[in-house]
Amino acid sequence: MLLEYQEYHAWPFHILADPKRLAYRAFRLGRLSWLRVFSVATLKLYFRLMRKGMARENYGKEDIYQAGGDFLLDRAGNLLFAHRSQDPADRPSVEKLLREIDGRD
Repeated sequence: MLLEYQEYHAWPFHILADPKRLAYRAFRLGRLSWLRVFSVATLKLYFRLMRKGMARENYGKEDIYQAGGDFLLDRAGNLLFAHRSQDPADRPSVEKLLREIDGRD
């Protein structure tokens, strides 16, 4: 399934699977409550995306309660930036991520 997802999006980078959720635990990501998964912010985001014509993708046996996050690591594996999402709509902006990257050597 992951290979099909990568081929569909044709991203210019590799994506890695973590079926045992080792990284998930290492980054201390938890599970979201029902209220967090279907928060007002999340519903607004999904509605906005649907209005733009974006269809919901079926990822198979996904865990909608799995919390997400964005992390920046250096080549040695040191954690330089961490954002643990409070709900599916809670993501740092691209500008914020680029500032974090640009601020690193």
